[in-house]
Amino acid sequence: MPYGNPYGESMNIREPERFFGRNEALDYLYSEIIARRCVSIVGTRRVGKSSLLRCISLPAVQQRFASLYDLDCYLLVYIDLGEFLSKTYDDFFAAVCSQLLQYAKGRLLLDTPQEEHSADSFCALLDQIKERGFHTVLLFDAFHSLTSNTHFDARFFSFMRAQANHGRVSYVTASITSLDTCCHPYIEGSPFFNIFNVYRLGPLSHDEALELIAAPAQACGRPFTDEEVSQILSLAGRHPFFIQRVAYFLFQEKWQQNGQQRSRKFKQEAYEDLLPHFKEIWEKSLDAPQREYLREEAHWKHVKQRRLPELGEGALFRKFVRDACNLKAVDITVELLEELLKSINNSRYLGESELTHLYLFAVRAQHVMPRTVNEKGVIVRQVLQGARDYLRPEGEQSDTAPEWQFYNILNYRYFKDHMRNEMLADLLGISVRQLHRERQLAIEALHEALHEMETIAREEVEFEGL
Repeated sequence: MPYGNPYGESMNIREPERFFGRNEALDYLYSEIIARRCVSIVGTRRVGKSSLLRCISLPAVQQRFASLYDLDCYLLVYIDLGEFLSKTYDDFFAAVCSQLLQYAKGRLLLDTPQEEHSADSFCALLDQIKERGFHTVLLFDAFHSLTSNTHFDARFFSFMRAQANHGRVSYVTASITSLDTCCHPYIEGSPFFNIFNVYRLGPLSHDEALELIAAPAQACGRPFTDEEVSQILSLAGRHPFFIQRVAYFLFQEKWQQNGQQRSRKFKQEAYEDLLPHFKEIWEKSLDAPQREYLREEAHWKHVKQRRLPELGEGALFRKFVRDACNLKAVDITVELLEELLKSINNSRYLGESELTHLYLFAVRAQHVMPRTVNEKGVIVRQVLQGARDYLRPEGEQSDTAPEWQFYNILNYRYFKDHMRNEMLADLLGISVRQLHRERQLAIEALHEALHEMETIAREEVEFEGL
C-alpha cells in the first residue's frame, strides 16, 4: 500500500493528534487536579487507562479545557510502575525523583538532590516545586504493581499519604481494580486508600467512538463508508483498543482490494488478533460476578443497559464469551423435561437446570437481569409455560376434544391444578391407562415445541458469525 495503515499503532497513545475523545474523563480529572484531590482510575485491561494518564499532561490536550481550568502551575508527572512488582523503596524514589526533574525542565529550576533514591530527596523536591508556586501531581500508571509488592509496606503508604495530606502532592493512579482490592495482605485496610476518589473508565462516548473510527482513515485520504463505520462499531463496540484493531484489519483488506471491501476475512483476522487480549481480560481483569453478567448478556445484541458496556457491546467479545462459556444450543432430553415439569413450582430446581442456557431463557432474561437462582427459575418456568402455550390449539378450549388433549394434560397435570391421574382421566373422558400413554406423548410434544421455539429464537437473535 502506498500509504501506511493509520490504525497500526497498538501501544499506548502518546501524541495528542492520536488521542481521541475521553472528554468526560478529562473534565473530571482536571477538576479534581485543580481541587488537589487524589483519584484512582479503575478500568479493565486495554481500555485506555495508560493513554489517558500519558496524555493528560500534554499541553495540546489541556488546551481543550483552557477555558475551564488553568493548569499552568500544575506539574503533571507520568510514572509507569508496570515493572515495580519486585522493586524496592530506593528504586521507587529514584524513578520518581528522576521524572520530577525531567518534567520540570524548561518550566522551573530545581536543585538536584544529593541522593536521588531516598524519601528525603523526594520530599525536598516536592518542597522546591511548592516554593516556586507549582503543585505536583504524580500520575502513577499500573499502581497495582506497587500495592501488590510486599517491599512496600504500611509504613511506606503512610508516608505517601502524609505527603498528600500536607499539600505537597496529589496522586492520580490507574489500576485494573480498586486499590484496596489489589493490595498484598500486609497493607489491607491502610488509610492510604481512603484519600482517593474512584473514577471508573468505561467506553468512549458514541460520538468519540465514531471519531476514532473515521478520522484516521479520513486524514490519510482513504475514508471508510458510513456502512463500514457502523460495521466496525458493531464488531468492536466503543472500546478504543478493539476499535483500533478491527479498523486496522478492515482498512488493510479494503485497500488491498483497491478500495472495495469485498470479503469477511477481516472479521476472522481481527478476532484472532484480539483473542489473546480477550482471554487476558476475561481471566485477569474480571471477577466472577462480572464474568457472569457478560455470560448472561452474550446471547443478544441489543441490551438497554449493559453492566460492562466497554466489553459487552462488541460483537467480537460477545462471540468470545459464547465460545469460552460454551454457550451453544442446549440438548434438553425428554426425561429431563419430565423431571422439570414435576418440579414446576420449585424455582431453585428450575434455576439450576440446563434450561438457563437456552436462548429462549436469554431473550426473556435480558429485560429483568436475574441475579439469584430463584429469579432464574421464574424465567425457566415462563419458558416452559411458553412451550405449553405453543401447543394450544386455536378456538375455544375443550376438555374432551382430541386436538386439545396434549395441552390439557400438560396444563391440568403440571402447570395449573396438578390433578391426580384418576380425576384428570375422568375430566378428559379417557382411561387412566390411556392417560399414561397420552401424557408421555404430550411431554414429547412439549419437547418438540421447545426445540422449535429455540430454533426460532436463535434465528431471531442476531449472532455475528464469522
